[in-house]
Amino acid sequence: MDIPLHRLSVFTADLSCITGKSMRSCQRYMQQIRDMFNLGKQQPVTVYHFAEYLDIPVSKIAAFLNISRQR
Repeated sequence: MDIPLHRLSVFTADLSCITGKSMRSCQRYMQQIRDMFNLGKQQPVTVYHFAEYLDIPVSKIAAFLNISRQR
């Protein structure tokens, strides 16, 4: 799947906006995603990791990130 994104990494602030959860809850999500995919602390969580973890299509996340970027 080739989706043009301005970036592939997902940050805690992005998760907070997408899920509506607090920053602390999203930090826990990030840790759970890293554990699920055996990522190190310094390795980025990508849109694809996040989409698979929450079972959301990548296109929806990409659309949200592109909308957020334009603001």
